[in-house]
Amino acid sequence: MRIISAKYLITMTGEPFVDGAVALEGDEIIDAGKEQDLLKRYGFNAPEEDYPHHAIMPGLINCHTHLDMSFYKNFPCDPVRNEGGVVNFIEWLMGCINYKKNISPSEQRMAVEWAVDECISAGTTCIADMSSYEGIFSILEQKNVRAILFPEVLSINNEVAKDLFESAMAIIDKYSRDDSESIRVGAGPYSTYTLSRNILKIMSQFSRSSDIPLMIHAAESFPEMEFFHNSSGEIASSLFPTIGWDELPPEHQRTPIQHLSQIGFLSAAPLLVGCTQVTQTDLDHIAQTGSKVVITPRSHMYLQQGIAPYKEMAQKHILTVLGTDGIPSVDTLSLWDDMRAFIRQHSDATHLTGFGVLSMVTSHAAKALGLENEIGTIEKGKKADLILLDCSAISEEGDFLLNLVNSITNTDIISVMVDGRNTKSVC
Repeated sequence: MRIISAKYLITMTGEPFVDGAVALEGDEIIDAGKEQDLLKRYGFNAPEEDYPHHAIMPGLINCHTHLDMSFYKNFPCDPVRNEGGVVNFIEWLMGCINYKKNISPSEQRMAVEWAVDECISAGTTCIADMSSYEGIFSILEQKNVRAILFPEVLSINNEVAKDLFESAMAIIDKYSRDDSESIRVGAGPYSTYTLSRNILKIMSQFSRSSDIPLMIHAAESFPEMEFFHNSSGEIASSLFPTIGWDELPPEHQRTPIQHLSQIGFLSAAPLLVGCTQVTQTDLDHIAQTGSKVVITPRSHMYLQQGIAPYKEMAQKHILTVLGTDGIPSVDTLSLWDDMRAFIRQHSDATHLTGFGVLSMVTSHAAKALGLENEIGTIEKGKKADLILLDCSAISEEGDFLLNLVNSITNTDIISVMVDGRNTKSVC
């Protein structure tokens, strides 16, 4: 057993403790609260590590990224590093698809290794990743990171989709039977418009019957809305013919969310990445089915996709969390950067608090991934996924947690712990 104490203990179950501490036994939290109380209960039996200018809090949870895309940058349609230009989302997407076709396994491995290190440096202890690189499993285990991996299925061509679907199902079957408690699997149909309704229905049914999470990009651009309304626009005229998808679906005359609802996809309560282009009816469908929304604020900004209506989502009690998305559409894999972008985008939300924003990458994020009984808060019985932050320069005036979010950089993250073992430590 050991006790770690700090000036602040941010449990994410309520207000932070001043002069707080957490007691650990192996990979588990066995107690948390005021330092003096824990020392009375365990002090004679446990060594104490005291950090008088720091805060202990749950590790951050990134609810959506693409780790295997991390070397795809500085390309002609790069929306991040070619500032000031008008972004064509479909051209950007086609570039991403072509990149994935041509990247070698060794390049994918290096990209994933680099990306995982970047996540850890920013205090992320759990990652929800959508990719098609199977080697990611061993990398995450070696680097001691918790993850849910969503093998990606992306093709409107029936034969290709069938092959990708079968490959994804084989990966899910293989790793769902694996002994690893820290690496799990979900189902990852890429988007509403790159898969047939039959594949989408099958994946939704599979998610429900297998009790694994389901993630999809949905309602994240105007071209997607246009395509689902009348099978026109750039998806029909540029994306489909460029990548060899010959058959256009009939006009749906509905939104992407309404389409997913109509085919029963939302009955699996998936994580919907995007939702920048949604109607009030769409939000009703999402709320009624218990589906979750993953917002990637900086990616939406760089790709000029719009701003997700968080205020309306909150009013309808839709569980809404944050992800970074991948390096092709962001400049870092830091959730602190996305929290700050989210705050800027929703500065008119008078109810926005530091606790609320941090919940989107801790307690709420854990719930969205079905991991709320294991991580996301500092409580007895939870996994010891913790980060230690240097708070010596953080203002205590006003909303301390909001000040924390607005100030923390990677250099302030002193250590990162998963299952009680240090993943990053510069103490």
